[in-house]
Amino acid sequence: INGTFVAYFKIPPFIATLGMFLICRGIALWWSSGNPISFPTAQFHAIGGGMMPVVWFLSLAVIFHLIMRYTVYGKHTYAIGSNEEAARMSGINVKRHKIMVYMIAAMLAAFAGIVLSAKASTAQAGMGEFYELFAIAMAVIGGISLSGGRGSIIGTVLGAMVLGVIRSGFTYIKLDGSYQLMAMGGIIIAAVILDQYRQRNKA
Repeated sequence: INGTFVAYFKIPPFIATLGMFLICRGIALWWSSGNPISFPTAQFHAIGGGMMPVVWFLSLAVIFHLIMRYTVYGKHTYAIGSNEEAARMSGINVKRHKIMVYMIAAMLAAFAGIVLSAKASTAQAGMGEFYELFAIAMAVIGGISLSGGRGSIIGTVLGAMVLGVIRSGFTYIKLDGSYQLMAMGGIIIAAVILDQYRQRNKA
């Protein structure tokens, strides 16, 4: 749905994603009546128990590193992000490819939700709050350009590790949750400013 909005209706990607995020969270609240839903089975818990989240994370990172680096899909994705008009003139079906990118992102987000709920053996409509902002911060810290066309899976993994260390450090020094949010907001803004600075230098 997001891919269609962006590809065919020219809605800015951030607005389309934000709108759908609010709609889906509202549906989750309505469906569950605001109550947690438990998954007490050992088989389901095994999906996210122990070191499994790390295993899933590293496995998917390797798979998508190979996809982005060595496949036509990856090359087309970078081409569209770098210069959409040039990609279209080169014969790439930009609209179809954008929808494919959003579908893959949606499946990965859904799988992340399954792993998170399996780890906790429960699901709540409020789970994952601010994860979207942390994801942006990880990507930008890892060298992903917000304007598109530049970045790597390895860089994003490193960005996730850096942000994880920062958050763990905040917890270790027992920094109040409100200050943690302020600090994370500052990190996101600083990362975006750095990205813009790199883009100007490149230009």
